[in-house]
Amino acid sequence: MRLAAAAALVAGLACGVEPLPDPVIEPCERDGQLQPLESLSFVAHAAGSPQGLEPFEIYTNSREAFEISYTNGFRVFELDLLRLADGTVVAAHDGYEATYGLDIAFGDATRADVDGLAYDGRYQLLLAADVVDLMREYPDVWVILDSKWEHTEIARTFVELTDDTSILDRMVPHLASSEHVAELEALYPFPERMLAVYRWPLGDVALVETMLLYGIDNVMMWWDRRWTPRVQELLDDAELNSWVHTPAQREVIDDFLERGVRLYSDGYIDCTR
Repeated sequence: MRLAAAAALVAGLACGVEPLPDPVIEPCERDGQLQPLESLSFVAHAAGSPQGLEPFEIYTNSREAFEISYTNGFRVFELDLLRLADGTVVAAHDGYEATYGLDIAFGDATRADVDGLAYDGRYQLLLAADVVDLMREYPDVWVILDSKWEHTEIARTFVELTDDTSILDRMVPHLASSEHVAELEALYPFPERMLAVYRWPLGDVALVETMLLYGIDNVMMWWDRRWTPRVQELLDDAELNSWVHTPAQREVIDDFLERGVRLYSDGYIDCTR
C-alpha cells in the first residue's frame, strides 16, 4: 500500500472520531535496495507518525504510520513490542492501554482481549505476524525490536513465525543485558544488534568495552540525558555506530547529523541525509 491508499486508510479509520490534521508527506525516492544499517541516518520511532513529517500522534506502532514514514524516506523502523499473558506478541507501548480502550494491563491481557483494538480508535493494533508480513512486503527495511519485557521470548516468536532469513536478518534486537546477548546468540544469529543504554546502563569506557567484547556495532541512548561529546569520541575511535532518541528540534537534529550521529525520530526526516 502506497501514498494514496495509506492516506485513504487513515481517513477511513478516523470516521466517527475527531479528525486529525492531514499527514505531511514529501515522497522520497529510494532505489528499493536494502542499505547497510549504519548508512541510514534516521529511525522511525514507534514506526513514526501517521501525520508524517509534522508528528501529532506518536507511539501508534501502526501500519499507517509505517507506510507514511516509508513514503517520506524512512528505511529503519523501531517498534515497541509486548508479550501478552498467553504469549501473543503485539506492537504497542506499555502504559498506553487506555489509548486502545483496554481496561487491564497488556501484561495481563490475552489475544481475545486485544482483538479488534485500535490506537485512539484509528490505528489497528499489529500482531507479530503483521510485522513479519510488512517486512516481507517491504524488503528494503530494517526493523528494530524494542521489546519491553520477556525480550528473548519476543524474539523467539519472530523466529518461530518465519524461517525466511532475509526477514530475520533485517530484525535488530535491542539488547538489555549480557544474559540477553547470550540467549539471543543461542536463538538466532541476528547480524545487527543494538545495545539499549536505557536498559543496560554503563559508563563511557565500559560501554565501549562491552560492545567490543560482544561484537555489538550499534548503541542507542537518550540524546539529552546520556549522549556526550566524550562518549561519541570513544565510540568513533572504536568505529562503533551511535544512535540517539528522540530529539524533536530541527537544530538539535542537524547538529547530531553533522557529528555523524544517527537519530530516532517521531516522524521528521531529512530525505537528503
